[in-house]
Amino acid sequence: MTSVGLFDRRIRGFRVVEVAGMGVLLTLVTSVYLAKTFAGRERQEIGRIEQEIGDEAVRKRLLEAEVAHLEQPRRIEQLAQMMQLKPIAPDHEITEDALIDVARRRELPRVPISAAPVAPEALAADAPEALPDDVPPPAPPEAQR
Repeated sequence: MTSVGLFDRRIRGFRVVEVAGMGVLLTLVTSVYLAKTFAGRERQEIGRIEQEIGDEAVRKRLLEAEVAHLEQPRRIEQLAQMMQLKPIAPDHEITEDALIDVARRRELPRVPISAAPVAPEALAADAPEALPDDVPPPAPPEAQR
């Protein structure tokens, strides 16, 4: 069959070229529609992530402002005075190299440290709740007699 015969051949009243062109056109339209739909979803996701980044930046600035407030020397000095803290005496200061000597001179406590006794009720209060699988089945009525 020649190329001219291909253009003249008809299927149910339509030429083969028209059917092929319509198929290509429908494929292009569908692919453009799908591409725009996926691009819209991606755009929404990018917008959501940018919003989260902005929210985190605001939160970071608030935390930095709070840290700056808490680290103010005047505030720390007032807290130290309220707690009656005093500067370290010069005779209590030591260099890093002399720390090992201090550790060797230190006496270990002679009295063993023991934990305070705990009531059984307190231990039972901390225990996890029994699950239905953990509870033993009830004894049959005949075994109870």
